[in-house]
Amino acid sequence: MKRIKIDDPNSLEIFVKALRNNQIIAYPTDTIYGLGTDINNNKGIDRINLIKMRKQPMSIALGSFDIIKNKINADESMLLKIEEILKDGSTCIAPYNPGSLNDKIAKDGKIGFRIPKHNYLKSVLRLYQKPITTTSVNKTGSVPLYTPNEIEEKFGDKIDLLIDDGRIKNYPSKIFMFDGDEVKQVR
Repeated sequence: MKRIKIDDPNSLEIFVKALRNNQIIAYPTDTIYGLGTDINNNKGIDRINLIKMRKQPMSIALGSFDIIKNKINADESMLLKIEEILKDGSTCIAPYNPGSLNDKIAKDGKIGFRIPKHNYLKSVLRLYQKPITTTSVNKTGSVPLYTPNEIEEKFGDKIDLLIDDGRIKNYPSKIFMFDGDEVKQVR
């Protein structure tokens, strides 16, 4: 595993190169450390599920809602509600056009997505121009890991790159489920 400090002048390019090379990256978000890879890296998604000891849907992080707006099955008023909720870093789960995103990370015709508020991650996503998978760095059912040292100790042999931003321990994002005309907060 390679470990890079967030303030390393080459860290953005190293992160993007790792995504292009289908690597698994632990990275800082505005809430906790995320674990991810390119949205279409099926082998990487399988590896993340093995790390987490589960097989379930995975959300994606976006630089802009415009990246997937035309792939979401919702009328204009619902799209406006989604856009408003995304502004505070919340996660939205909404129906999407099957085949337009990676169906492997979706469930029941719905996909989860958020626009992180972390400036570094926003810069990565602007540079990369594609969604990346995002899930907490932990085994399912365990508390997320908040420090790079914990991440390296537990998962250093299973991930390819760790972007070190020190301790991050904030509240997880709120999650909103969109179904037809209904919107409900599920976390």
